[in-house]
Amino acid sequence: MHKVKATGAIHEVGVDQLFFSTTDSRGLIRHSNNVFIELSRYTREELSGAPHNIVRHPEMPGGVFREMWDALKEGHPFAGYVRNLAADGSQYDVFATVTPLPDGGYLSVRTRPVCTDFFETACSIYREARQVEDQALAQGDSRRLAAQKGAQRIGDLLKQVGMPSYEDFQNTALPAEVARREELSAGLPQRPGADGELGTMLEAVTAVVSGLDSWMGAQDELVELSSALRAAGQGLRETLDDPLLTEHAVSELDRSDPRVRPLADLIDLWVQMQGIVGPVVERLADTLVRLDTNSARTRFRVALARLHATTTLMLVAEIIDGVGDTQASSQGVPDLIESLAQGLTEMEQQAQEHRALAEQVASDIGEVSRMMTIPHQLLMLWTGSASPRDPDLPAKATALSDAASQAVESVGRRLAELDGAAARCQRAAAPADSLGLPAQLERLRAAAKVASL
Repeated sequence: MHKVKATGAIHEVGVDQLFFSTTDSRGLIRHSNNVFIELSRYTREELSGAPHNIVRHPEMPGGVFREMWDALKEGHPFAGYVRNLAADGSQYDVFATVTPLPDGGYLSVRTRPVCTDFFETACSIYREARQVEDQALAQGDSRRLAAQKGAQRIGDLLKQVGMPSYEDFQNTALPAEVARREELSAGLPQRPGADGELGTMLEAVTAVVSGLDSWMGAQDELVELSSALRAAGQGLRETLDDPLLTEHAVSELDRSDPRVRPLADLIDLWVQMQGIVGPVVERLADTLVRLDTNSARTRFRVALARLHATTTLMLVAEIIDGVGDTQASSQGVPDLIESLAQGLTEMEQQAQEHRALAEQVASDIGEVSRMMTIPHQLLMLWTGSASPRDPDLPAKATALSDAASQAVESVGRRLAELDGAAARCQRAAAPADSLGLPAQLERLRAAAKVASL
């Protein structure tokens, strides 16, 4: 097959033009739907058995695909913005997801990029990464090494825009893309007159999408809760690390002054408790980070499942309507269903991990609360009986009294915030079986088998 040259011509993907392809473990195309044939402008025969990079645009940095293969080899899905090259030299931009299949192959579902901010950020980063790679190749580096340098540059640039890693970027971009595409979409296809196994498949997939709506709603709440937990946890750490309430500050107080000694004793106790509580607070902070990461990964999985379910729904509707080569397109249905099943399993595993982390957060908060009870109450007694602005108190004692008063207020507020958010967090994640998703999936799988799809 001749090498295609980019002409600079552009054709766009429609909002409802979801398309997919499956490959074997080597990346050779096995199945694809009619939309992929239309957009790639290759024939089905030309695509079948061809390497999937047949549609790779020369502007794409190798570092993106390095990130993709690193994720896939670990058994994780990948999502990112990709510029493709059609057989006639025109280009079309997509937001692509790639998911490992149980048989060692891969499923890729692509949509129109609809989140302008993420897309433009990606394009800008890709241009710089491509320059790095071109320079490396000019210096004699292999393509593999150049791609590695490109991936490193992509990671560095993502950090500059507040994304610690490529995974953080895709975990944010995919849910945003799926949600925005659904807002712009004409809606899920409905075929009221469909009967038989295809009608059953439509009903089952529609029910799965509905269940995923509920799951996504819970994830939206978890994003807010994660933010609240992180803020309260950081506030608690800052209170406990108050530079005014330290052993050194207490040592400078005149303990021979009867007005000062009670405060000095209380601050001594507070400082001692800081050393005891500190490790628990650090553990809490670490658990909150893990909880946040788990929430982001779950949102990614839910969005990916929604995308796979919607693609399946559109493909079944296409088969019912008899559009294009339905026999060839239908060969991809089993892979779509298995990817959907795998996604639901991953979601349930993420939900279990969430529950375990939420329980750990609640336990850590309870432990901190118990540890802080006595010093907290004693400081409350002091701040309640001695005015922080008492003119008879020495200046250093007044400053410490002010700091103690603020610490009492802050610790109480932060612990209450943490406790409330943790309780909501434990209730937020609903297991897939409670939404009836596994049953609908089995219904879909059985109907597809009877229909020989």
